[in-house]
Amino acid sequence: MKFGITVGNFGQYGKHGGALDQVRIAESAERLGFDSVWVHDHLFMPATIRARYPYNAEGRAGFAYRQDIYDPLAMMAAIAVRTKRVSIGTSVLIIPYRNPLVLAKMLATLDQLSHGRIILGCGVGWMTEEFEALGIGDYYPVRGTVTDEWLRICIAMWTGEGPVSYEGRFHSFSNVGARPLTVQKPHIPLWIGGKRDVAVRRVARLGSGYHTISSTAAELKEELALLRPELERAGRDPSEIVISMLGPQLVIGGEPMPDRPMVAGSKQQIIDQLGAYRDAGLDHALSTPRFANLRGPLTPEHTLEAMQYMSEEILPALR
Repeated sequence: MKFGITVGNFGQYGKHGGALDQVRIAESAERLGFDSVWVHDHLFMPATIRARYPYNAEGRAGFAYRQDIYDPLAMMAAIAVRTKRVSIGTSVLIIPYRNPLVLAKMLATLDQLSHGRIILGCGVGWMTEEFEALGIGDYYPVRGTVTDEWLRICIAMWTGEGPVSYEGRFHSFSNVGARPLTVQKPHIPLWIGGKRDVAVRRVARLGSGYHTISSTAAELKEELALLRPELERAGRDPSEIVISMLGPQLVIGGEPMPDRPMVAGSKQQIIDQLGAYRDAGLDHALSTPRFANLRGPLTPEHTLEAMQYMSEEILPALR
């Protein structure tokens, strides 16, 4: 089982941390033996969000327009040149937000900078207001179809030895140069974000990974039970698909809550709970650990201390 650290580009440290602190967390994750580091994607936050957040019962994402949201692709470039081993991923990049040719070029450049360490966690988006502000409100009702087309364009650009052409519903072009190609072959891995039916069908069509969010171990088992038949119908081997998750929330010394996507308690309790996720089929967990007895606002130093504990006390038991 592999473990990744989210670096905090959604301004989770407020005034107590900035862009260079996120790079420092990535460097520390590599030094401490974590497998990957991750960024999130929103280009901005509306002052009022009407759209329902799909990944919790309350339907509220908990984001605010006041928080500093750092661009994920720029942050990945900084991390790429300051690290050598860890994978660098998006959890998740909202695919329809960027022109597909620009997106393909940026990601190929990142794969070159990192010597082949990029993972593209792919999302379709959920915030209506963000689509509208970007001038692509018409994409919102068909954002899944747009995402599929944009990903196919990226794949064509990443694998085209000569000039590339594409004829699609939303975007067409002919005879454009595609270089640089990606370091990774055949291309950057696509970990499809989302949950359940629609997401697993997209994995079967295009993905090399299924990237869920905020599931309990029991819920993850149910999701994978939906994924396997879709892969088989597409003639794909389920063993080739990486199963990853944004989560579970990891609180060292907190109170375990088995009915929530949260891992907490003593060292052995945390090991046992993460082991349950591994047994359910999770290959790669993404989280940022913290101590339950945190006093005051979260700072990068708090995160680094919890990462140190995780590295020394938890990770060896699960590998």
